[in-house]
Amino acid sequence: MKESIDKASVEAARRIRDNKFVRGILTGKRRSTTPKFSRVDIRPVEIKGKVVLQVVSHDGKRDFTSNIDLDSREVEALLNSGFANIIVDSTDESYQVQITKKEEAIVGTSKTRLERTLTHDRTKERLLPESDSIFSLLGMADATGRIKPSHRDKYIQIDQLLRLIEPILEPIQSGAHLRVIDLACGSAALTFAVHTYLSKRFTVETLGIERDQELVSKDNKKLASETLTGIKFLNESIESATREKFELVLALHACDTATDDAISFVIDSKSSSAVIVPCCHQTRPSTVKESIAATPLLAKDGILYERFADLITDGLRAERLRQAGYEVEVVEFVPDEHTARNLLIRAQKSAP
Repeated sequence: MKESIDKASVEAARRIRDNKFVRGILTGKRRSTTPKFSRVDIRPVEIKGKVVLQVVSHDGKRDFTSNIDLDSREVEALLNSGFANIIVDSTDESYQVQITKKEEAIVGTSKTRLERTLTHDRTKERLLPESDSIFSLLGMADATGRIKPSHRDKYIQIDQLLRLIEPILEPIQSGAHLRVIDLACGSAALTFAVHTYLSKRFTVETLGIERDQELVSKDNKKLASETLTGIKFLNESIESATREKFELVLALHACDTATDDAISFVIDSKSSSAVIVPCCHQTRPSTVKESIAATPLLAKDGILYERFADLITDGLRAERLRQAGYEVEVVEFVPDEHTARNLLIRAQKSAP
C-alpha cells in the first residue's frame, strides 16, 4: 500500500529499535539523490553487555563498519539518505519499503521466521573456502586468498547455490559419476564453483553452454590457465544443445524465455534434476496476461503488476516441470539480497 515517505521512515526506525529486530538492508537510490554508499546493512550486536546497531556500509570496493546507539538519530539519517529500497526484518515479520520515481512509498509486510543473534563477530563456514584456488582463477580473491569486497556478494551467492544443490546430492553415493550442464553459463563463475565443489565428492563431467562466443572464449581461457579436468565450454544456444541426459542441469539467471528453453531441455533430455534461477521476464505467456486481467487491482500499479506477473510466470514454470514428472520446490535464493527476482526452482525426477 502507499504511504508517505516520512511515515514509512518513522515505522522503519521504530522496527529497527525494537527488541525483535534482526537485520536491515538499504539499497538502490531515490530519484535525484546520490547516496554515499551502494548498500547499507544494519544488525543488532551486543558489546560489553549493551545492545547497539552495527552498520556496514558498502561502496562497491570496500566495507566500512561502525556501531551506533539504538536511540541515535543516525538511524533516521540513514533511512533518509537517499536509498530507494528499505528492508527491516524482525523475528516474525519483514517490513519492506520501495520508493518509486514519483517519490511515493510502496509499503508491504510478509511473515518471517528468523533468529535474532547478537554475537559481534559472526563467521559462517562456507562450503567452498575463500582460499580455494578457484576464486583466484575467477578474479574474486586477492593475492592473500581473501575474497575482494567487490566480489563478496557473488561469493555469498555461490555458497547459497551450493547449499540449495545439497539436497539433490544427498542420495548419491560418494565417488559416483555425475554429468552436469550449465545452460547459458555466461562468465561461468557459478559453473566453475559448482564443478569444483562437486569434484571433491564425485567424478564430475561438466559442460557449459553459452551462445556468446566472446564469453565462451574467456571461459576457455580461464580453463587453460588452471589444472581443472572434466569441464568444457561450447558456443551453442540452449535450443540447439543435444538432448542428452544429465544428472544435474543448471540454468542461473537465463534471461527472458531462455529459462523456458532450459526447462524444455530438462524435460526433453529426461535429466535427473535441475536448479533454475529465473531472470527478467520480457515476454509474458498469454495465461499470465489473462490472470492479471482477472485481477484488475493488481494491474493499476506498475510494481504490483510486475511482481504479480513474475510470480505467475514462475508458477507456470514450476507446474510445467511437475506435469512432466518432477518433484518441484520453489525456494528463496540469496535472501539477503531481497530482490523481486530471487526465486530458485529445484526439480528432481520422481521415481517411476
